Amino acid sequence: MTLKLVIFDLDGTLIDSPLNFDAIRAEIGLPDGIPILEALDSLSPAERARAERILDRHETEAVRASRLMPGAADLLAHLRARGVKTALLTRNSRTSIDAAARRHGLAFNAAVAREDHTPKPSPEGVRHLMAACGAEADETVLVGDFRFDIEAGAAAGVRTIAVAAQPTAWSALATWQAADLQAVRVLLDPLMAGG
Repeated sequence: MTLKLVIFDLDGTLIDSPLNFDAIRAEIGLPDGIPILEALDSLSPAERARAERILDRHETEAVRASRLMPGAADLLAHLRARGVKTALLTRNSRTSIDAAARRHGLAFNAAVAREDHTPKPSPEGVRHLMAACGAEADETVLVGDFRFDIEAGAAAGVRTIAVAAQPTAWSALATWQAADLQAVRVLLDPLMAGG
C-alpha cells in the first residue's frame, strides 16, 4: 500500500529540547528510572496535581530552549508536497505541543497529547491518529527516538522507524533504523505514490 500517514514523536525526534527526566523525577520525588506518567497514576489527587505542575513547568522551559532537529522542516514539507499526512504523538501536554508548533512553525493534520489517550507505549494514540487521518495500519509509519514510540507503533500494527545515532536494543525492534531525519526521508521516499 502507498504511504498515507507518518506519525512523529516530538522531543528528540522533531525537536531537540533539554528535558531532563531525572531532574523532573527528583523534583517530584519519584524513584530513578520509573516512567513519570505511569508513576503519576499512583499519587493522591493533591500529589498528582503538584507533580503535573512541575512537569508542565519543565516542559514549558524545555520548549523555550528547544531547537528544530536538522532536516525536520524539510521532511515535513516534503511529505506534505507528496500528499502524505503528518501527525504528532507525544507524552507531552497539549500546551507543550502548541508552544512547540508556534516556536518552530510546525503544522500537522492531527496530534495526540498525553491528556487525549493512554500515553505511549499504548497503541491508543496511534489508532486514533490513523482514524483521524483516514489511514490504515499498512499505510502508516511511526517515527520516534525512544522505545515507547516503537512499542506503540508495533502494538498498533504499523511500520516503525527508530531514529538513533547508534543502534540500541530497542531500536532493533523497529522496522527500520535511521541515524537522523535525512535518513528517515530516504526510507520513506520509496513508500510514497510515485516513489
